[in-house]
Amino acid sequence: MKEKCIKRAIIDLDMGTDDYLALLILLHAEKIGELKIEAIVCSMGNTTVQNVVRNVVRLLEIVGRTDVSMLPIPIYKGVEKQFILPKQSIEKFHGEDGFGDLHHDKEPDVSIIRDTPAAIAIHDIIIKEPNQISIICVGPLTNLALAIKLYSELVSIIKEVWIMGGNHTAVGNVTSAAEYNFYVDPEAAYIVLECLKCPIFILPWEPCLLPEITFEWRYNTLGDKTPALHLLTLAEKKIYYNNYKFWLPCDAFPRFLFLKS
Repeated sequence: MKEKCIKRAIIDLDMGTDDYLALLILLHAEKIGELKIEAIVCSMGNTTVQNVVRNVVRLLEIVGRTDVSMLPIPIYKGVEKQFILPKQSIEKFHGEDGFGDLHHDKEPDVSIIRDTPAAIAIHDIIIKEPNQISIICVGPLTNLALAIKLYSELVSIIKEVWIMGGNHTAVGNVTSAAEYNFYVDPEAAYIVLECLKCPIFILPWEPCLLPEITFEWRYNTLGDKTPALHLLTLAEKKIYYNNYKFWLPCDAFPRFLFLKS
């Protein structure tokens, strides 16, 4: 019998509510043996990188993935600003903290964050086993772009890169013609797309609008039957109702495509 090939990936995210769902899906895939998460890389975007770190650690604590007996997933902090543009003054769709500004009984233990900068960590992980590890990016591409600029050999030794970002018919979600992840750091997007020599799979903004998933399905069918989903429901109910007619977990969609590829 042919041995099952387990996918391996570095996850680069800016941890809004859709990133949270995407990470939850990938954590489940790891639990059932479909995936090995090599690292989680935190990017500024939906909120500051400090808030992203807290949101990531909080989810991992909820699902029990910070227990030292389970070989915790390495988490790395990325850069705080984009390559060139000053920090954009953008309405915080996901709240100031990137996750609905909920009240929490305790702060997550961010002391588990590794000291190595994210861009260096990406290189160090990939270089050990060239062409074996994919990168899934669902935030601004700053960390990956910086890694590419620091280590030119990286462009040829990543297995593949999966991206949620950009658009193809000039339909935007932050301006009339710009998608958020590429808008926050367009220079980083250019560097990644221009320099990488591995396969790149991009899910742009427009296809994310097509499923038209209702909030009734989200809350009554998907529901909140676990502590992690319950927290997501609380955050989504604070941010969604006045903004969109349909549920749009955009950053979760590339995860499904990656796992099914």
